[in-house]
Amino acid sequence: MRPPMPPDGKLKVVLAVNDLRLGGAERQLVELARGLDKARYRVTVVTLYPGQPLEGELAAEPGVELVSLRRRHRFDPSPVWRMARLLRERQAHIVQPFLTPATFFALVGALLAGTPVRIVTERCGLRLRPGLGSDIYRFLEDRLTRWAQAVVANSEAGRRYVVSRGVAAHKVRVVYNGVSAERVYCTEEEREAVRREVGAEDGTPVVGMVASLQPAKDYPTFIQAAALVAREVPTARFLAVGDGPLRPQLEAMAREVGLGGRMAFVGHQLRVAPYIAAMDVAVLSSCDHEGCSNFLLEAMALGRPIVATDVGGNPELFRDSQPGLLVPARSPHALAGAVLALLRDDDLRRRCAAEGLALWRRRFTVEAMVSAYDALYRELWRWRGVS
Repeated sequence: MRPPMPPDGKLKVVLAVNDLRLGGAERQLVELARGLDKARYRVTVVTLYPGQPLEGELAAEPGVELVSLRRRHRFDPSPVWRMARLLRERQAHIVQPFLTPATFFALVGALLAGTPVRIVTERCGLRLRPGLGSDIYRFLEDRLTRWAQAVVANSEAGRRYVVSRGVAAHKVRVVYNGVSAERVYCTEEEREAVRREVGAEDGTPVVGMVASLQPAKDYPTFIQAAALVAREVPTARFLAVGDGPLRPQLEAMAREVGLGGRMAFVGHQLRVAPYIAAMDVAVLSSCDHEGCSNFLLEAMALGRPIVATDVGGNPELFRDSQPGLLVPARSPHALAGAVLALLRDDDLRRRCAAEGLALWRRRFTVEAMVSAYDALYRELWRWRGVS
């Protein structure tokens, strides 16, 4: 029997995540929580750990409740029971976790609480040396996924990966990431301030990347390519926006290849739009399974031509447009060649920028992403119990 709609017509949705650090999946969860129509949804965002920067964007958001389960340490199993209790107390209709291990705790809690609709979210799918702990959680999550009504990937590459893990193809949906106009708003003064920060005077080209400093993003290839570009364009400046465990060795590598003060590592930035707007070419050098990159979407929305590696979901951005150039992964020479092609050809750079902006407006706005989730939630609620 299909359950009736709640008396007030609002579905109660619980979105769960490890924490609200500055990350792509976390950003999409925040945009979804903010974007869902509060006349139709009551939204609760649950974290395992408190105290991360994106909490500030939800703390005062009308119609969104922010709760932390305050997991004590990585071996603390108590979030299972606290999640189950929260789901029962909120009488949640839908639970959707993002990332490991939040997916494990939310799915087990939902089964204990009897939450009617359970959705698994496969995000970027980065899998280079995830570690034994992550492997165990993913093994358990794969088994728990059979009790979910749907699995959402943010790219066709992600969909194929999910199916390869044994998930029934009919359960897998693709909802691409969305970027809000607010997220990519930037004044000319902000853009120029960043260019001055990295030593780029008028006409000095800036090539940059926004990504966490971890192996899957393959910053070494970007740095090696930057050194090759610098030989041809000595005035060029290079920008790395993000932080992570590899920062000391990447900074050392930049010095070793002769970039010196021409490459700036600026760490995490809550507002990335001014940094992307300052770039003449936006680069993503990922070597692992990329999903739908927020950075590439933001670059397109800001009218920046892109150079991206041909991995994961990156090629899907080129299916009906040409927002930039695709290159093989782990190839500094190919990456450098594509960057130089864009820097040397004003018409190509303008054409890629215009096509990228048009593509973002057609397919990758936050409104398009939220609308797709709204349709999915309503469908799964109507057909709850059918799998």
